[in-house]
Amino acid sequence: MKRLTVHGDVWGDNVDREVVKVLRDGGIVMHPTETCYGLAVDIFNEDAVARLYALKEMSRRKPVSIIVYSIDDAARWGEVDEKARNLMTKFWPGPYTFIVKRGNLLPPFFNKGIEKVGLRNPSTPGILNVVKKLGHSVTTTSANLSGRPQAYDVEDFLTQLKGENLDIVPDLIVDAGFLGHNEPSAVYDVVDDVVIRGEIDLN
Repeated sequence: MKRLTVHGDVWGDNVDREVVKVLRDGGIVMHPTETCYGLAVDIFNEDAVARLYALKEMSRRKPVSIIVYSIDDAARWGEVDEKARNLMTKFWPGPYTFIVKRGNLLPPFFNKGIEKVGLRNPSTPGILNVVKKLGHSVTTTSANLSGRPQAYDVEDFLTQLKGENLDIVPDLIVDAGFLGHNEPSAVYDVVDDVVIRGEIDLN
């Protein structure tokens, strides 16, 4: 488990390259966002996705969202209609996840059997640069064991892991220090017109 310390929202080319390499090799990367720390894996690597669920001790029936680089990138992975595009234009980049119908380019094993996908475009350029350099999306899910508190500091998550005797840990940690106690991203299901979490002004 390697840790790289960063200062600010831009991680730098050296960190970006290492994160991309770990992702391409099927690794799990713990990284900061504007809300809390998240866990990223390559959505096209089936083994990596399985390891992510095992690490979080989370049921495979629970879907995970993905990070997209832009609205046009979002349209690669989900069906972005006029309503969704207008919302993305208004709220992105930022702590908002929009659920749309899944696109055909997503691998069948990713969120298997679920006809929707959550798309997020965070306002932290570090992970966005990684997605751009990788060439496709990565998972975005909070760095915590299922049912446990979100991690606002790297040690928050490592403390959770210590008592579990897990064989799987993050392969790389991008450590930006304490992020502050922030609200999780708001989640809005565009298809069913329902707010799943948080608050969002739809007017």
